[in-house]
Parts: sequence; C-alpha cells; structure tokens
Amino acid sequence: MGLVEYSFGTGEGAPRDWASEADLDLGGIGVADAVSLDFDGDGLLDDAMWDSDGDGGADRSVLDVGDEGRYFEDASGTGVWDLEVPPPPAEAGHELRWTDAGGVDRRVPGSEDALPVEVDLDLDGAPDIVVIDTDGDSLVDVTLLRSGPAGPYVAIEVDERSDGSADVTLSDTDGDGRLDTVARGPG
Repeated sequence: MGLVEYSFGTGEGAPRDWASEADLDLGGIGVADAVSLDFDGDGLLDDAMWDSDGDGGADRSVLDVGDEGRYFEDASGTGVWDLEVPPPPAEAGHELRWTDAGGVDRRVPGSEDALPVEVDLDLDGAPDIVVIDTDGDSLVDVTLLRSGPAGPYVAIEVDERSDGSADVTLSDTDGDGRLDTVARGPG
C-alpha cells in the first residue's frame, strides 16, 4: 500500500502529523494497510493506525491488535482517537466491488485468500460469473462470464483502469471454445 498518513493530538492546539510505511495487514487482503506502533504507551508495538478504506490516511486506531483489539476513530478531526467503534466482522473477509456491464454497482463478500469468488447473480443456485481481485484492493479486476448454469466461460471482462468497471471484454462469439473478439468500452 505504501505510506499511511495519521495525526495525534490532545484536542488543544494543532495535532502532530505523521506518515509511515505500512507494515501490517489488518484488512486481510494480503497488502500492508496499517502502521504498527505503541499507541497506548504499554511499551509494545501491538497497536496500529489503520487505513481501512485504502485512501492513504488512517481512519482507525487499533489498540491491542488481534482478537481482543479495540477500534477507535478521530471523530473531531483533531488527532484525538477517542470514539470507540465496533471491529469489522471477522468472518466477512473483505468485500469485492465492481460495476457490471449494465452499470449496476455490485458487492459480494470476498474470500480470505484472494481466490476467485463464484457469484450467483440470478439466485437460481448456480454461479453465473466468477470475480477475481488480482491486486488486493477490493475492486474486481477480472470477471469470467458463463454461458448458462454450470456452462463454460464465454467471456472475460477486464478492468484495465483499476476503477471498478470493465474496460475490455474478450469473448467467444462463434461458440468454438476460443476467445475470438475483443471489445473496448468508452474511455
């Protein structure tokens, strides 16, 4: 992820700003998104400043990282991390997001190990597509589309711009099992 920016303050006067290299993966996506430090003064590097939304700025402080961790926000924006918030659901993993070819924003729970995730869009019990987040940013990079329930894949949509929307579609238009058409979206 790179640098994480964060501030500390007492609520009086200007907070002190910091930028540190992320060295801890709290989001569970295989990418460092937090900075280990001793926030509570116990002499252990068991706390963290976490950039949970990936925008480069810490939005959570975490005391005692792990199963007993406590999460806080700086609600006032003064560098005082005093608003306790609930931890993220442990079993949910991370959420994968994308905009499909019809312009519909989609979200599904991601897998813990960044493997492809099968999605049943029409809720008939059979996966219609497979989505893959290749770089761990929670945006779908590749979508595999099936011809029907449990059928072969007939198209691959790729998000080249990393903005959550497919830019390129590779498809098998003649049904021979080989991709033979490339279509680029606007932009």
